[in-house]
Amino acid sequence: MFSCNMDDGASETSFEMLPIESIQLPSEFVLNEEYDIDFTFIRPTNCHGYQNVFSVAENETRTLAVKSIIYTNPSCEDITENNIASQSFKFTVLYDQVYVFRIWKGADQFGEEIYEIIEVPVVN
Repeated sequence: MFSCNMDDGASETSFEMLPIESIQLPSEFVLNEEYDIDFTFIRPTNCHGYQNVFSVAENETRTLAVKSIIYTNPSCEDITENNIASQSFKFTVLYDQVYVFRIWKGADQFGEEIYEIIEVPVVN
């Protein structure tokens, strides 16, 4: 998914939260079923790799973002073309309530967090 020349022996890693660009949620869930949720995000540099989905659960509300691992290297370069990455995660429906997904889209020019809110009802 990424490449970065690590031959200089001076690689360190750090982590960065990245916004989710798009996500494919079903129009409804079935209680106790498991779903593969596909999403995309933008890799800012060739040294950004996918770590996992950052998810904070509070009852039926899920706040989602991408946790990216960054391999620090002097040869890291910005990616301006073909920088959209795709991933998926498994989601199991445990509650018979409407799930509210807060998809992190980044921050505005004032530093305020921006979220896309998607509600998915649960059917039995």
